[in-house]
Amino acid sequence: MPIKKIASALFLTLSISGCSSLYDTFVYQIDVTQGNYIDEEKISRLEIGMSQEQIIFILGSPMLIDQFDSSKWYYIRYIKPGGEKIQQEQVLLVFDNNVLVSIESDNDIGDNPLVKPNRKKAPNEATESNSEDGAPITDNSEPIIN
Repeated sequence: MPIKKIASALFLTLSISGCSSLYDTFVYQIDVTQGNYIDEEKISRLEIGMSQEQIIFILGSPMLIDQFDSSKWYYIRYIKPGGEKIQQEQVLLVFDNNVLVSIESDNDIGDNPLVKPNRKKAPNEATESNSEDGAPITDNSEPIIN
């Protein structure tokens, strides 16, 4: 009798704990994005001496303005692709009399993992050769007329 209790307790324990390890594999998780879309192109357009209005035109409104020091603007990008690790990037802009004096970033701004890079096709990719000798493939057959 005690073997049945031990076996059933062991089976119950393993079945409950097994669900957590399979969660990432079988359960669909949505992509979560929050904050500002920041990329290297936009950051490279910033220059020391720009006004706050110019910064808003380039980057948009900041995610956070420091309550105690309104001269610090935080642009934060938080991305959690479903089933993958979280990516968070932050850019701190410091102003003095509404003029940008400092740009600080905690790490390099990477590419957005949720956006797949576009594969540019050659303009005549359909006419490129697919044969071994390099000659273009042509259809020399007669048209079928019914």
